Amino acid sequence: MILVSILICAGLAYYFAVFLQNKKVGYGLSFTFIALFILSLVLLISNEYGHLGMQKITDEKTYQIQSVQKGSNLLLKKELGTSGKESVYIYRTPETANKKKPTTTKVDSHVRNVVKTGNYSAATLTKKTTRWEYKNDFYAFLFGISDNNKEFVKQTNTFKVGQDWLVLTTSQASQLQKKMKSKSFQAQMKQEGATYVKDAVTKAMQANPSMSTAEQQQVTQQAEKAFKAESQAKLIQEIKNK
Repeated sequence: MILVSILICAGLAYYFAVFLQNKKVGYGLSFTFIALFILSLVLLISNEYGHLGMQKITDEKTYQIQSVQKGSNLLLKKELGTSGKESVYIYRTPETANKKKPTTTKVDSHVRNVVKTGNYSAATLTKKTTRWEYKNDFYAFLFGISDNNKEFVKQTNTFKVGQDWLVLTTSQASQLQKKMKSKSFQAQMKQEGATYVKDAVTKAMQANPSMSTAEQQQVTQQAEKAFKAESQAKLIQEIKNK
């Protein structure tokens, strides 16, 4: 509506100044519509650059997420550019689990990504998005033609994942996968794992010589799990330090 007002005021100001026979009245009306023209222009500029008639509205939604790689708890981070200051996170949701391409966070300087690791029952993503919206229907009618309603301001993406999740860059994940598939690494882990478990069982039996077979099996399972976690953490740290 404001753009229509600007055109009408400009047209009437010209008409009254040029075509009205009574120049005194014509110039008076012309200056009036010029003033209205300038006022409308100021209002339009104030809306465009100062968001006149608008307010910031924040919307918050939480989604359950899944790992990009099935069978693993992995949150991927892809660094953009050469500086690595900008990045996106790659994930899936139950709705996009079978799609060819995974979901990524928005690439924008006003998008902030936060990852929290803790004892969470499920991996989630909370999107907190702020946009400019018109305060009421009057302002929407006045400036609606500018097409700036729901203009994006900023977004904060908060990922909450369990302690068993890994947060790696795409490059680190590729290195980890390559290392884990290496036959020499697998042979090394098998040998070191057997020694780790044997030492754990020996130590446990020294502390309790009357351990039953079931108790020994339990110690063995716990040792295997501990070795796997420790070796994986060590390998990931080595990759991250490169």
